[in-house]
Amino acid sequence: MYEIKNKVAVVTGSGRGIGREIAIALSKNGSKVVVNVKKRVEDGLKTLEEVKKYSDGILVQSDVSNREGCEKLVSETISNFQGCDILINNAGISIASKFLESDDRLINKIFTTNVMSTIYCSQSFGKIMRNGVIINISSIAGLKPMKFLSIYGMSKAAIISLTKYLAVELAENNIRVNSIAPSVVKTVMGESLLNLLNMNDDEYANRYTLTKKIILPEDIAESVLFLIKNDSITGETLVIDSGQNIIDIFNR
Repeated sequence: MYEIKNKVAVVTGSGRGIGREIAIALSKNGSKVVVNVKKRVEDGLKTLEEVKKYSDGILVQSDVSNREGCEKLVSETISNFQGCDILINNAGISIASKFLESDDRLINKIFTTNVMSTIYCSQSFGKIMRNGVIINISSIAGLKPMKFLSIYGMSKAAIISLTKYLAVELAENNIRVNSIAPSVVKTVMGESLLNLLNMNDDEYANRYTLTKKIILPEDIAESVLFLIKNDSITGETLVIDSGQNIIDIFNR
């Protein structure tokens, strides 16, 4: 099993939501954590406060959707902790839009934030990591079409595909690469989709899941820990969706 204690972990987009819970979970397991935010420094400080209850950590404000932002994140990580062992590519956005009404601004924003940040950070950190782990946060929208999420789903499908390619290429550096594909998670981003569907948590869970349970950020964090610790898994995508991905089979 891969030992998390005393490792250096970087979590992009960890000011709130899934990223915050992953950062806290890693700190509880003894990792030194680099918290990252693009703009919301106050959110990052709240995450860092929780992280420091259990382990050491720093906050780096940088926009990882561009190469310069990723390089800044690498530089400050090395400056403070002399290296990186675990990278969580969590930074991302979800914007629902009808395909025919999706303009260039929306398309570019989704792809630079979701896909390019994963590419840039995996390149930048992959060059300094040895015997490390990369976890990419994708979505079941990358596996199964969902209404109004065509562009977002394409970006998350790209991450699932990239995960497999990186697992093959980075194996020579003893770096394992996996991804997680959640369904709707109880976060600000998740709530915005439910508002668009005019549904609450219970209504969505009862209609679209087998467990009748909305997914919590803590559920994703625990799944991240599992993939980090199990050193027999690489190139895989773990679906965390309360059974949503297969529910149509049961309804036929």
